Amino acid sequence: MYKIIRRHIITGFIFLMPVLVAVALISKFWDKIMAVADKVSKLLFIDTLLGPGGNVLVALVLLFLLCLIAGFLVRLTFFKRMSDSIDSKLAGFIPGYTDLKKETQKKIGVAPEEKEPVFETCLVKTQEYWKPAYLINIADNGDTTVFFPSAPTFETGQVAIVPKDCCRKLTMDSQTLNSCLKQLGKGLTIT
Repeated sequence: MYKIIRRHIITGFIFLMPVLVAVALISKFWDKIMAVADKVSKLLFIDTLLGPGGNVLVALVLLFLLCLIAGFLVRLTFFKRMSDSIDSKLAGFIPGYTDLKKETQKKIGVAPEEKEPVFETCLVKTQEYWKPAYLINIADNGDTTVFFPSAPTFETGQVAIVPKDCCRKLTMDSQTLNSCLKQLGKGLTIT
């Protein structure tokens, strides 16, 4: 019972940690924006016209202006390099940051179209069964470097070097293999 509870607590912590970090960062940032918005609101007499809600309105306008300016600046080479550097540091600090950023870019339509690399494919005999893999390289002695993709993204997996007698080439490429794997192996045959 103790192990089950401990495992659930650890799993929950790992799940919540990136969310908590993001909420803490956004909260700190929002506090700073609200402090500036309060001063701008008093300067322009918006607080007297709209009351306390005026500060939030000014904060939102400031946030949009800040995002607009940052959007223009990031197109410049210097700021692009700085943005890439910050992204790499965040990716090392926050688990799953890179995947989350890619998915966000896809959803808002700014992600560059990445062509999926195409590899030859093979089946690798492991113990009592055959396992599909991308064929990466064949050495002079016939040993084969393969990549076992993990569903559903196929960008992560395992690399292995297998003896030549444990590998059979498939007639399909990696894109066709991925579509078969998405269908739980339907259409995957040994030829």
